[in-house]
Amino acid sequence: MSRLFLNNVNKVYDDNVQAIYDFNLKISEKEFIVLVGPSGCGKSTILKMIAGIENITDGELYINDKLMNQVQAKKRNVAMVFQSYALYPHMNVYDNIAFGLKYNNLSRNEISQRVHFVSKLLKIDDILDKRADFLSGGQQQRVSIGRAIAKNADILLMDEPLSNLDAKLRIHMRMEIMKLHKRMQTTTIYVTHDQIEAMSMADRMVVMNQGKIQQIGTPMEIYQNPANMFVASFIGIPSINFLKGRKQGGNFVFDGNTIVLDEDGKEKLKKYDGKEVVLGIRPEDVCVVDKNEVLHTSSKIEFYIEHREFLGKETILCGVCGSHYMRVIVDSDDMDRINQVVFLKLNQRKFYFFDIITGETII
Repeated sequence: MSRLFLNNVNKVYDDNVQAIYDFNLKISEKEFIVLVGPSGCGKSTILKMIAGIENITDGELYINDKLMNQVQAKKRNVAMVFQSYALYPHMNVYDNIAFGLKYNNLSRNEISQRVHFVSKLLKIDDILDKRADFLSGGQQQRVSIGRAIAKNADILLMDEPLSNLDAKLRIHMRMEIMKLHKRMQTTTIYVTHDQIEAMSMADRMVVMNQGKIQQIGTPMEIYQNPANMFVASFIGIPSINFLKGRKQGGNFVFDGNTIVLDEDGKEKLKKYDGKEVVLGIRPEDVCVVDKNEVLHTSSKIEFYIEHREFLGKETILCGVCGSHYMRVIVDSDDMDRINQVVFLKLNQRKFYFFDIITGETII
């Protein structure tokens, strides 16, 4: 059983630079939690405080209802997988996995059993005699993970473990880590700046920016109901389109375009009449239509295509609508036009509105 609770945690370094602000998170046993956000947002700092590598300035850390603030790192029963692998290059795979176990008063037989168990689990049992500096990147990562799970820790911490691998191997290792978690059921906290990793792996995601939690939820919850403009722009590929305009009566007006709002849009913006707001619409919720097609005026705007990004079955059209840069996803068979003006139809059921001052979602 391994539960974790961070209560009003703050981290301030000696130079008075604050890295973490009022961080609150409850993690249930067996959960796979992903901390995601841009570089420098404080994700790794959270892991280091849980591991005991960094001290907590204010707040409390509990593991299994026990206050851990003053508990030494080696006594927390927490294992960590580092981005750099941190293997001993002159040692073979067996000794790298066994290294930490030798200081836990385990018998030679128990160490051997654990090493062989995790090596078979990770499919590296055939390279136990191979030196770490002769391993491929993927093999080194498996050894690093094996060394961590051999500890039988309550909490497994993973700090951007796949960032040094090529794209194909990253996809494969994502699958391997999820299969490993399903089998081991170890409470896991995984750090990444890659939203694809976060969305494909997490039970719940914690989206961070500038040391603060922006939103906590399942990948589906966060994608469909972003709490603010940062979350909406950070989660989703390609990024959401933002259109800054003004609510006028029952309309949203921007760059000479008028969108007649449906009843849901009118209700959300009823307190914003005459005020500027931001409309968010994801690229997959926009489609190109023929200019002669008869459409309701609420959904047709002009779009100048500047270039395109071919992705195989789909193509991303990139261009401008008035003063706003936009991306639109279309079927590659349907679009082969550049430097042309086309008309866009926006799906109002997929509109997001944001307060232009706070950036918060208007609901």
